[in-house]
Amino acid sequence: MLTPKRKGSDYHHGDLKSAAVLAARNLIESGGQQALGIRRVAEKLGVTAPALYRHFTSLDELLYEVSCDVRAELGELMVTRRSEVHPSRDKRKYEIDKFRAIGDAYVDYAQKFPKLFEIAFIQHGEEKVGEYSELAWNILNESVENFVTLGITPKSKRATAPLVAWSAVHGLATLVANQSIASSDVPFFRESVMAGIEDSLLKKN
Repeated sequence: MLTPKRKGSDYHHGDLKSAAVLAARNLIESGGQQALGIRRVAEKLGVTAPALYRHFTSLDELLYEVSCDVRAELGELMVTRRSEVHPSRDKRKYEIDKFRAIGDAYVDYAQKFPKLFEIAFIQHGEEKVGEYSELAWNILNESVENFVTLGITPKSKRATAPLVAWSAVHGLATLVANQSIASSDVPFFRESVMAGIEDSLLKKN
């Protein structure tokens, strides 16, 4: 079962910035991005709005911090799912199984926490969301690198393979989060998308 890595939102003493990010996250999870407001977060924590503005210059900055938190959690879930894949003597099968596991984790997160997934790639000002340097992106690149090393993905596809895979899985996850796909149809779409990615990336025996 998927659960957020943090619980609660009450602030007593200590790190107000972290407490505000958690409170904002909880508001978004229950009511979507439109439920977020500096005053609402302040009320939830029992502090004044000016106290929060000492840590966040705007609501957009607070939203960006929550977005970073969500992306980190998504990456951690991918790592966990990958580590749960049973090792196989068939190295090709093992790497493909791990690749599928991280893709499944991505979609599962979107299905379990749709409102959080919706804001996972928010950017703030000139700061990009950083998918090319963060955990989830690094995990995907590791899988592709292993494919290339084992000779199951051509070296010529090394640069484009992660983009193809991420775009396809993210598209599916977005459809799932938006409930554009019936829950009963998600397994079929998941299998179809992953098979399509593999057809694109992998050499055939």
